[in-house]
Amino acid sequence: MRFNRFSRGLAIVGLMGLLSLPAAAADIVLQWASSNANVTVRSGMLVAVGNTRDAARFEVVRLEGRRIALRAQDGSYVRAGIGPDTLLGTGSPHIRGWETFEMDSHGGDTYSLRSVQNGKYVTVDPRGQLAASAPMRGTHAQFRLITVPDRQRPSRPPAQTSTPAFNWTGNWGQLWIIGVDGRGVRVPHGARVRFDIGRDMNVSASLGCNTLNSRMSVNGRNATFSRVMMTRMACNNAEQVYEQNLASAMGAVRSWEYREGQIAFLDASGRRVLQIAR
Repeated sequence: MRFNRFSRGLAIVGLMGLLSLPAAAADIVLQWASSNANVTVRSGMLVAVGNTRDAARFEVVRLEGRRIALRAQDGSYVRAGIGPDTLLGTGSPHIRGWETFEMDSHGGDTYSLRSVQNGKYVTVDPRGQLAASAPMRGTHAQFRLITVPDRQRPSRPPAQTSTPAFNWTGNWGQLWIIGVDGRGVRVPHGARVRFDIGRDMNVSASLGCNTLNSRMSVNGRNATFSRVMMTRMACNNAEQVYEQNLASAMGAVRSWEYREGQIAFLDASGRRVLQIAR
């Protein structure tokens, strides 16, 4: 099997070897086995189009059994589940379901990473972006974990836990309800999305038919919506069902995360239930 120049002199991490590492022990490079393209980070997102020069280094954090997390050079953790395509990116301050991956060995030097949140395998989409979207661990869901030669690692800042500075107010014109499988469910075709947050944190949402009203309370990373009040106009059935699901999702919200211009709302278990973007 051929490797690019970066791979020469580097050791492939065996499954048992990796799992015997102490927590936060090894720096690695991820390499997509289908094309030998190294994984890099672009605008916070993981893409398998990198060459030797811009290959991203990650720190393996051992969890339980075959489960691991990946820590980026900025101290944040890699997470799946970004947007409706469940893309992978850096920036998470914690390790929860979307930041946890289970290693499956294919034998030899190839492995698959399965998101424990939605049960899907990490693959590479046509744009080169890594996504936890493959139902089976096929050819396009195989990666090599290549250890970086020993050298002193740069000190890393602690993971970001403070509230990011940005303006909540205004209209968030993109909206997804997150299904139990972790994938975003878009609004019905033709719906006119409006999710307005006022300066007083009053929320008014609509898909072009009924209006949902609530008030959002934010305290650090904690967030809740007050009881959702909704008008009762007769509308397109798909829109009505989505509005009811939106009200249920808002009622389940207990915390939030911000990354790459999007806000993800999470329930008490840390599962995403709603996501909005400008």
